[in-house]
Amino acid sequence: MKKIFEILSMVTLLVWGGMFLYFFFSGRVNDYLTSSFRIWVPVSGVGMIILGALNLITRNRDTGACSHDHIHGDHSHCDHDHDHDHHDHSDCDHDHHHDETCDHGHDHHHDHAHDHHHEETTASSLAFALIVLLVPLLTAAKYSQDSFSRQYTGKWVEIEDDMRKLRQKKAAVARQEIADSSENPYTNPDGSKTEEETSGSGEEWGEFTIEDLKKMVPQTSAGDFLLDVPQIYYTAGDQELMKVMEGISIETTAQVIEDTVDDSPSNRLRAYRLMIECCAADARPLSIPIDFAEALPEYEEMGWYKLIGRLHFHESAEHEYVPILQIKNFQPTPEPADWMAY
Repeated sequence: MKKIFEILSMVTLLVWGGMFLYFFFSGRVNDYLTSSFRIWVPVSGVGMIILGALNLITRNRDTGACSHDHIHGDHSHCDHDHDHDHHDHSDCDHDHHHDETCDHGHDHHHDHAHDHHHEETTASSLAFALIVLLVPLLTAAKYSQDSFSRQYTGKWVEIEDDMRKLRQKKAAVARQEIADSSENPYTNPDGSKTEEETSGSGEEWGEFTIEDLKKMVPQTSAGDFLLDVPQIYYTAGDQELMKVMEGISIETTAQVIEDTVDDSPSNRLRAYRLMIECCAADARPLSIPIDFAEALPEYEEMGWYKLIGRLHFHESAEHEYVPILQIKNFQPTPEPADWMAY
């Protein structure tokens, strides 16, 4: 039985290696890893297959060790001499008759009171390990939809919105502390800015303008700026960017879900894109609210849409900013090849 499980463990390596290659060449790996990590998937797969194949080929090679079971006291199968001289008493001058008067046994091979289940324990451990390694992998490969559920996305939309508010609040507190400090390192006694403040603020380059934005961001033939949702998301709170981008027309592609953040109005949805840094395990949706002039149109939850609208920044009572896209055009669109932002 142990031999069978040893062979199965080598087959497990082959299965894992083959699965890595399948995910790479089928393109499914694109839904799980960023492009910089994908090359290591076939490298790992080939390595596993080589290791498993070599183990299978060399499994019967004689390594100088016994591969059979040892029964305590039975040395008839060994090819070496087991001449155990059990106390030769021929030259002793006293009698060594073990008779019925002796009340204890003289069995040279003492009876072991404990059982040896070495093989059974090893086999069961190997079986458990193989189940853990193979069953989840094969099940996930067959039934995974290579996407995230509505529950996961909705939960993280709310979490990310709370984190955005927290970031803006911390930034506002930091700015206020500097403004209130009597030892402001960026302000001269007369109130003018120091050289360090001027050199670090970008004033030597002039203010950021719409012309600068046009040089940085491509536009459609209709003049709409092509921005991803994560790019729009991170503009909130940047006073210079918000000043320039307020009211501009934007085209973006995103998934949409019901907006459950902060008791949103009935004519609002959430547009989001999943953003990952290395793999799907750290994926999180970055979202912005999208407003419709009238009632919500018919839409597919988590469906893909091309969105065209004007960007506005809403300031809450707590001086937190939310980028809102006021929709002019809302059209279904095929899922893009790069459906996750990196």
